[in-house]
Amino acid sequence: MLAGGVLLTGLLLLAVAYMLPTGRMKSHIAESDEVFNYEGIYPQLMYGVKSSQLDNYTDGLMYATAIHPGSGNVLRDAMYNARYEYEDTNMVQALNDYANDVSVKESLRYELGYARYWHGYLIILKPLLLFLNVGEIRMLNLIMQTLFLSVLLYLIIQKYGAPYAVPVIMTVLLLNPVALPLSLQFSWVYHISLLGSILILYMKQVPEDNIYLFLFIVLGMLTSYFDLLTYPLMTLGLPLVLFLPKCMTLSPVKRILRTAATCILWFGGYAAMWIGKWIFAFIFGHINLLQELSYKISERTSMRGYSEERITLLATIAKVLKVALNKPYVLIFISLFIGYFIWIAYQRNKGGKERKNDIKDILLYILPYVFIAILPFMWFGFFANHTYIHYWFAYRELGVTVVAIGTMALELMLGYNDVGTDLLTNSKNR
Repeated sequence: MLAGGVLLTGLLLLAVAYMLPTGRMKSHIAESDEVFNYEGIYPQLMYGVKSSQLDNYTDGLMYATAIHPGSGNVLRDAMYNARYEYEDTNMVQALNDYANDVSVKESLRYELGYARYWHGYLIILKPLLLFLNVGEIRMLNLIMQTLFLSVLLYLIIQKYGAPYAVPVIMTVLLLNPVALPLSLQFSWVYHISLLGSILILYMKQVPEDNIYLFLFIVLGMLTSYFDLLTYPLMTLGLPLVLFLPKCMTLSPVKRILRTAATCILWFGGYAAMWIGKWIFAFIFGHINLLQELSYKISERTSMRGYSEERITLLATIAKVLKVALNKPYVLIFISLFIGYFIWIAYQRNKGGKERKNDIKDILLYILPYVFIAILPFMWFGFFANHTYIHYWFAYRELGVTVVAIGTMALELMLGYNDVGTDLLTNSKNR
C-alpha cells in the first residue's frame, strides 16, 4: 500500500514537471555556458585529490534531460527521459551547443533516452531552472546542505550529546563537503541522508513503533527515485546509525532484529521503486527495458573492468580506499579519534563509572554496528564493475563505515548501558 502510493506520487510529480515550459530553463543553461566551458567534464577542485572531483558529465546529462522539449506526450516523456547529444561531442559541450542553438551542429544532433532510472531529481531541477542558472543553483545547494547539516548536528547534540556529533562530522569530511554542493550528481543522496536523519531524531515515538520501518521503506524508495547509482547506502547507513541509540532500551536480540528489519525494508523499498519505473515505462511509454536491464545488471555486477580486464574484490576495495585514505583525511581522522577518546576517557574517569559487561554482552551490542559498517564492502562486492570504474565517487559509501564504527567506539568508551540510561532519562524529561 505504502510502496504503491509512493510509486504513483513519483509518477504524477514527474509528469507535472514535464508539463513545465523549457524555454526559460534553456536560456538559464545558455547563460551558464562558461561554467562548464571553464571546468570541463571531470574537474578536480584540488588537483590530485580524487574526492574533490566533480562529475560534470552526469550533471550535464541531468541539465540536458531537464531542458529537453519533449514530444508532447507527458507520461511517455516522463518515462523515456530523453536528452539531446551530438556526434563527436562530449556531454558538457553538447549541453552548451543545444542551449545556445548552435545551428551548424544541428545535423549532428540526436536524441537519446535514459529510461532505466527514475530521474526524480527533475521534479526539483526543472522548477529551479525556471528562475536560476547553474551557478545560482549551486549556491542554493550549498545553502541547503549547510542548513540541513546544521539542523542535524543541533538535534544530535540536543538528543544524544556533543560526542555523537563527532562521527557524523568525520563522515561529512570523508564525503568532501567542498565538492558536494557543486555537483548535483553527488547531492541528492546527501540531502536524503540528512533529511532522513533529521526525521529520525525529531520523531518521539518509541523505537518499537512501526513508523520507523515505514520511514526506511520510503528512504529506500526516495533514493531509487532521485539517485543515479552514486553512493546510495548513505541514506540507509546514516539514519540507521542515528536510530540505534534510541534502541538502547531494547534487549540485544530485539535491537539486532530491528537493525535487520530496517535494512531489509530499505533494500525492499529501493528495489520496488526501481522495478516500478520499468513497469511504468512499459505501461505508459511502451518502452521495453528487459534486454537493456539484463545487460546492465550483468555488466555492473561482473568482475570486469572498463576495458573488460579481469578484476578482483581486493583490487576494487583498494581503489576506493586509496581515495578515502588520502593523507589529509588520515591525519585529521587520527587527530579527531585521539582527541575524541581522550575526552571520553576523561569523562568516564571523572564520573567514576566502571564497565560491568561481559564479552557476550559486548558482542551482542556491537553486532548491529559491525553489520552496518561492512555493508559498503558487501555493496562493492556485488557491484564490483560499477565500483571499480566509478571508484572516485563510489568511495563515499565508506561514510557508512566511518559513522558506524565511530558511534560504536563512542558508546563502548562511554559505557553503552550508561548511555542507554541517560538517553532514556533525557527523553522522559523532555
